[in-house]
Amino acid sequence: MSDLISIIIRTRNEEHWIGLCLKKIKIQTFKNYEVIIVDNKSNDSTIEKAKSIMPKLITCNIDEFKPGKALNLGIEKSNGEYIVCLSAHCVPTDENWLVNLYNEIKSNEMAAGVYGRQIPTDQSHDIDKRDMYLVFGLDKKVQHKDPFFHNANSIIKKSIWKKFPFDNKEINI
Repeated sequence: MSDLISIIIRTRNEEHWIGLCLKKIKIQTFKNYEVIIVDNKSNDSTIEKAKSIMPKLITCNIDEFKPGKALNLGIEKSNGEYIVCLSAHCVPTDENWLVNLYNEIKSNEMAAGVYGRQIPTDQSHDIDKRDMYLVFGLDKKVQHKDPFFHNANSIIKKSIWKKFPFDNKEINI
């Protein structure tokens, strides 16, 4: 049996994206996962839509959205040895998304985390499109001292998070 992965999805009024995101998670070749949604006062049908697609998902609410605080809350509720941080609008592109993240972090015992590419959507602003292509190009890179780590599509070891949780006060990812 493979390790359990806890997928933490941050949401706020994501009814447009959550259905597609969860459907893409359900078709993953890696099957040993749980899904936890941390919702920030959605006033649309985000949670209802999510539960209609994945009835067993775990939900929790946060009143003041701060990315680190939301992730910490979701991770505290998780059971997995590995934690995937995912924004609801970061939809996996294929059925190997989860196994690719998992295999990458497992391949290097010194790795604390791995983040994946983000591809802009048709609705992305032109500046965001430019930034995504610059930051998340096709070249694989190993960071040793660069403090950049993007947690909208990433995997971390829970053992590392226990030593270094996300900053609850930070207002950006």
